[in-house]
Amino acid sequence: MRIFMKLLAVLLILPVIVFGQAKVGTSCAQFLEIPVSARGEGMASSFIAVADDISAIYYNPGGLAWQNRKQMAISHTMLFAGINHDFAAYTMPAMGGVMGVSFVSIYTGDIDETTPYQPEGTGRTFTAGDLSAGLTYARLLTDRFSVGVNVKYVGEYYSDVHAHGWAMDIGTVFKTAFKDIRLGMKLSNFGPDLKFIQQNAPLPMAFHFGAAGEIINSPDHRITLDVEGSHPNDNLEKFQAGIEYAYKEMLFIRGGGKFQYDSDLFTLGAGFRLPVGAFMVRGDYSFTYMKYLNSVHRFTLGAEF
Repeated sequence: MRIFMKLLAVLLILPVIVFGQAKVGTSCAQFLEIPVSARGEGMASSFIAVADDISAIYYNPGGLAWQNRKQMAISHTMLFAGINHDFAAYTMPAMGGVMGVSFVSIYTGDIDETTPYQPEGTGRTFTAGDLSAGLTYARLLTDRFSVGVNVKYVGEYYSDVHAHGWAMDIGTVFKTAFKDIRLGMKLSNFGPDLKFIQQNAPLPMAFHFGAAGEIINSPDHRITLDVEGSHPNDNLEKFQAGIEYAYKEMLFIRGGGKFQYDSDLFTLGAGFRLPVGAFMVRGDYSFTYMKYLNSVHRFTLGAEF
């Protein structure tokens, strides 16, 4: 009984200790955590166990293994303060699985240069931006389990200071026999520290886990729910839940909420998927409401062929 009481006390106290330890601002390359897909973000980025389109490269590379057509997509995000975020990807079946390439960039445009002695500006400007380029491979290990790996170059460019490195995402999807519920896991941004001048900073590594399933699944109507949690190395645990309604797999409405995020509160989204000749074209839009910052708009256009 005493051992049981001690174990219970540890289980009750440990979450308090863990949730009380936030290391905000201790990692670099924060652009790696910005969602790339309007569809995924429409579901509050609760997409790890869905991951059934090309954006699985970002959300869970293991999800690519279940896709047997060529795909391409581009996405544009209008962030606050005039910052722009872009994503492009291409995938195809190859080497017994699925291979893909992807690019992510974020850029600010011209920024006025200031100094302690010239706080109103020096008359000069500079730019800042980040870049990621990845190569992905995923395959089925069984008829219910898949794994995927995304290896990427990471670069940060701030005026005349640059940092370069690499990172890796490893993801899995397991399709259970119970009502087709899917389980997804991912370790994101695993890699060595980036070095700025003489200072090293870790990447924003995180472990993600989620589950998804259909509440309704008929020929005309589908409602999918995905619930996800993550444990980052530089912040408190985060949670999100998202839902997608599909009408004949052609028209979509989405929504979701984010919990224990610094600013993100909830998301809304919509999209379409229509045949055009030999292509299946899809377009998606998402709206993210922020607590302290301006709302964020995302647009994604893609095709399967």
